[in-house]
Amino acid sequence: LDLVVVGGGVAKAGALLFDPLRASLTAYAGLDFIRGLRVVPAGLGGDAGLVGAAFLATSA
Repeated sequence: LDLVVVGGGVAKAGALLFDPLRASLTAYAGLDFIRGLRVVPAGLGGDAGLVGAAFLATSA
């Protein structure tokens, strides 16, 4: 596991969410595959769900 992407309204919290989340992962990660895990906001922001739904609709 290399990367966790957080999207939607939660990602809008920005540093208020991501800074403590990253610090907690660093301090408390007990499993090897979680150490060094990157947590980033989704590049599509709040549109991620819509883009995913559109992709599924066109792929069906």
